Amino acid sequence: MELAPEYVVELRKQFPALSRTVDGREAVYLDGPAGTQVPQRVIDAMVDYLTRCNANHDGAFITSVESDRMLAEAHQAVADLLGADDPDTVCFGANMTTLTFAVSRAIARTWREDDEVVVTRLDHDANIMPWVLAARDVGAKVRWAGVRTDDATLDLDDVRRQINARTRLVAVGCASNASGSVNPVETITRWAHDAGALVFLDAVHYAPHRLIDVAAWDC
Repeated sequence: MELAPEYVVELRKQFPALSRTVDGREAVYLDGPAGTQVPQRVIDAMVDYLTRCNANHDGAFITSVESDRMLAEAHQAVADLLGADDPDTVCFGANMTTLTFAVSRAIARTWREDDEVVVTRLDHDANIMPWVLAARDVGAKVRWAGVRTDDATLDLDDVRRQINARTRLVAVGCASNASGSVNPVETITRWAHDAGALVFLDAVHYAPHRLIDVAAWDC
């Protein structure tokens, strides 16, 4: 759906950072997601939380109760955004890299020396090195799926070749932060599951542009 110009203008007005000028020209922010700018409502919500109910989790006092209520609402909102049935499956963390390192270390405890992990050369490093290091620590093998140089898309034939009976996990991005190309993650997930492997999807660069449905993706 293409947005009308006036609608885009109204959307941009919600982001204070977009009113900044540099040498008389409007600033453009290309460092996403690390440099993602936020709308005023997010800024207001953060200020409200820190002002009104900043507290430890699961306390009996009023600020803790209010904080937990807000956290529960945030979990539900994110579950709705991701297409998840259960808000308890949502986990907040410092950033995608930190979360992926934590998940990779947990999952790698189930791997053995003859197991294999598939990563791609199109992915952000945050969805590569955590898995590479986890595999190295347990002696598992890393298989790399390549990129089609003519159009900067993932080489799907190569992805399918790398997945086999020894594959324990396939890590792939929903959209490339470098080229913007979008991967057919439902298809890749099906290939992985047919081989008995888990799938870890990085949707950081996908989320601002398209709807996410983790239930349909089965990741």
